[in-house]
Amino acid sequence: MSTALLWLLVASGFGAVAARRPAVAAALVTSQTLLLGAGALAMTPGRSGEFAVAATLLMLKAVLVTTIVALAIRRGRESRPHADESGLLVRLGAAVALVLVLVALVPEYGLESIAAERAATALIATALALVLVRRPILFAVLAFLVAENGIAVAAVSVSGALPLIVEAGIAFDLVLLIGVAAIFHRRILAAFGTTDSSVMQGGARG
Repeated sequence: MSTALLWLLVASGFGAVAARRPAVAAALVTSQTLLLGAGALAMTPGRSGEFAVAATLLMLKAVLVTTIVALAIRRGRESRPHADESGLLVRLGAAVALVLVLVALVPEYGLESIAAERAATALIATALALVLVRRPILFAVLAFLVAENGIAVAAVSVSGALPLIVEAGIAFDLVLLIGVAAIFHRRILAAFGTTDSSVMQGGARG
């Protein structure tokens, strides 16, 4: 996978952290997933048949997840605004700090390139940032997707790639998780009028 594509994937993760509206963050993360699938398919010439099937599964997963998230956003418009979150610079600063710390602490683990290792680690760190600095519940769902994209980057960057059964299992679990989370997102919104976790906690205390 080209270095430019790897860092485009990382940049889309930072964009999701920075985005004010959940719909914008969702568009960035699903685009990240689609780009990853396309990049994996572009790597299939000269690879094994197992790799080609795994790359195809990645692309199929990307299409399914994009559809599920788009439907959740379309049917889950919030009537109540989110409580004020930390500012843009604070969110990006936290994400950058997490990325730098994890990239510095995680040793080399044998991928085809250092860029792939750093990009995979950066994506997982960005997923942690999404959970820590964003309040709407949808961002927790997006964080799972970004983290799995980091794992997928590592998988396609291993010599020979991970066994097909591993990639198929990860893809199935993730699509199932996103589907269930989308249902809960809609029900929480119907019950509370918002998916801002701080607002719901305040309501529960009251």
